[in-house]
Amino acid sequence: MATSTVSQAALKPEMEFDAVIVGAGLAGLACARELSESGLRVRLLEAADAPGGRVRTDIVDGFRLDRGFQVLLTEYPEARRVLDYDALRLRNFLPGALVRQAGSFHRFADPYRELQKALSFAFDPIVPIGDKLRVRRLRQECVHATDAQLLAFPEETTREFLRRSGFSTAIIEKFFEPFFGGIFLERNLSSSARWFRWLFKMFATGHAAVPELGMEQMPAQLAAGLPAGMLTCGARVTGIQKTKTGWLVQMDQAGKSSSLRSAQLVMAAGEQEAKGLLAGVRKPGAAPARVWNRTTTIYYTAPQSPVDEPVVVLNGDGPTAGPVNHLAVMSLVSPSYAPAGGHLICANVVGMAPEGDQAMQMLEADVRTQMRRWFGNQVNAWGALAGYPIAHALPMQSTFQGERPAPSDIGIVLCGDYVGSASIQGALVTGAKAASAVVAHQSNEEGPAA
Repeated sequence: MATSTVSQAALKPEMEFDAVIVGAGLAGLACARELSESGLRVRLLEAADAPGGRVRTDIVDGFRLDRGFQVLLTEYPEARRVLDYDALRLRNFLPGALVRQAGSFHRFADPYRELQKALSFAFDPIVPIGDKLRVRRLRQECVHATDAQLLAFPEETTREFLRRSGFSTAIIEKFFEPFFGGIFLERNLSSSARWFRWLFKMFATGHAAVPELGMEQMPAQLAAGLPAGMLTCGARVTGIQKTKTGWLVQMDQAGKSSSLRSAQLVMAAGEQEAKGLLAGVRKPGAAPARVWNRTTTIYYTAPQSPVDEPVVVLNGDGPTAGPVNHLAVMSLVSPSYAPAGGHLICANVVGMAPEGDQAMQMLEADVRTQMRRWFGNQVNAWGALAGYPIAHALPMQSTFQGERPAPSDIGIVLCGDYVGSASIQGALVTGAKAASAVVAHQSNEEGPAA
């Protein structure tokens, strides 16, 4: 991946930009992508050594480890607009899921795309037949509804909606909790029912997928499309100041301090980093509290796969049965995730992000114990490769209002999944909306042509 750098000589205080974007995650990259076509002078600053934010992939001993279990829903409208799916060589998970419940596995299949397996599931007594018919009706309602119609439903929690719709406790606990708990990163199903319906439509009409070479290929693709010199990695913003004509952005590169002057500022960093930078210029007062859902992903190597298809395996027995909410063999989804002769297993825990090695070791031991109950002694041959505890994995989506103009804080345009929807779609949309706000402001400043 090629990222452009800027010499220290170029980063002088008197050098001005029309806009500086802080943070080259998906939102910042999407904003830069739109602004790159506007003719404005733009600089995108990223503290890390490469763009991507939370969407990064590490290569360890030949294995590709996404930083946390992540998937792309291929029907995300904004992702379809800005990403080249063919170049990413997307690899799909099978629809539905494999559910572990009461000592055995049950295949929840999509009757519209896996007819033979769905016929088998129709006679599986794990959930009542009435629930299966309700799922079919829910699918039809969501697929045929417009976004405006989905947003017109009353705001309630997903659990409240499912109960009101007549779904039994059995299917809520055995399927909806672990499946959408893995999407929301919370098993209480407290997330917005509007958001649930919209995501249900995305799953019903598209696929969950990963790029062949890992999730980082998405931000890498966006970064590769930017003009040379726009993106600067290894540039940690240390402070921002309001000036008469715009903003002074102070930064550190390899221990050397420098600064940029910009007419406008876009804050695309993570919420925690953004709060710290905004605190120095914001009027005193408590910033709004936001709940962030936690997760931990533990990767294992294995000589053989515990399942025989690229499907998500769900814990249908609940958290009391063990910490793992869901598991996937990533090397079955994309063989490039593992070197020849090996498999990469991804075990995901919802609601926990241990601090410190000892706490991680204790969690890994609990995960392994649970996996032995699922798959037997073959788990003894699994090698723990890496663990990713993520305290700020996804913002809690308690409401869902669809696409909105980019918000601002004291004149700084904000973007990121925490100001939109908790998803790749949300990050990309808010980045594009932020770019629109910058361009509109610039047009207003220049005024009509004489």
